[in-house]
Amino acid sequence: MAERLEGLSAVITGSARGIGRAMAERFIAEGARVVVHGTDANRTCKVAEELGAACCAGDVRKRETAEALVKTCLDSYGSIDVFVANAGLVRMKPFLEFDEEFWRESVDVNLSGTMYGCQSAARAMVEAGRGGKLITVSTIGATMGQFGFTGYGTSKAAVIGLTRVMAVELAAHGITANCIAPGPVMNEMLVSVYGEERLKERRKTVPLGRLAEAAEVASMAVFLASKEAGYITGQTFVVDGGASAAGCYTMEVYRRAGEQG
Repeated sequence: MAERLEGLSAVITGSARGIGRAMAERFIAEGARVVVHGTDANRTCKVAEELGAACCAGDVRKRETAEALVKTCLDSYGSIDVFVANAGLVRMKPFLEFDEEFWRESVDVNLSGTMYGCQSAARAMVEAGRGGKLITVSTIGATMGQFGFTGYGTSKAAVIGLTRVMAVELAAHGITANCIAPGPVMNEMLVSVYGEERLKERRKTVPLGRLAEAAEVASMAVFLASKEAGYITGQTFVVDGGASAAGCYTMEVYRRAGEQG
């Protein structure tokens, strides 16, 4: 049985660790050729070497990073078929305390970084004339108003809107655009934001009783990058163990977890 992504070339931002690395590992296992990205050049290139992938480091807030990512993919593999805008930043503070620096960082990384990357990739895809897949990453906090998510939730909600616009405008070029909205995922970022004790409260928000593994989010990315999702565009796919379906109970636990911090 052939791998689902055999012959495809992909860029995955924020893939030197966490969810992004899990995506890179799964894409490669499914036959794709991948460009690994991160902000730390040494760490990024080390991960790329371990995975047998190309490497490109840089700040997604800068348009030149997006252009370098696309160029690296084209130079290394001759094409770009999939772009996954996974890189993200979480800054948690209550609304009344949220400062300008945190706000700008949130918007620049989560929204502008997604736009620059997807736009650069889409331009190359249009020029090549063979279509492509754009995959963005949001969060269930984009629609749930989580405590302390002034910058993160707002910027990630905008990512969903951007994805819909891209889907409509790029459809004529055979390019699809879809979004993944994970719930809490067990990774370095979540531990650094909440700490071990508050993570116990977060687990209570998930009907399945546990946090997601990064590989489970990566599975959705593989599906959206594959031919199986060829007729799907402009959609947001929630991967949260039922957390967003839990309604008021979930939000009450989120509130308690936020107040503890």
